[in-house]
Amino acid sequence: MLCTVVDIRGDYAYVKYVDTGIVSEVALALLPWDIDVGDRLKFEDYSFEKV
Repeated sequence: MLCTVVDIRGDYAYVKYVDTGIVSEVALALLPWDIDVGDRLKFEDYSFEKV
């Protein structure tokens, strides 16, 4: 499932899923260390990776 980082606040990033349009809060500890707003991520097998 693809998503885009739309905001980063404190220890959380807000990601918007492409297929549903839902925005979800995700702990930064679960994301790649070098993410930034606008980055595209793939969520698969309960982990995120940059695309």
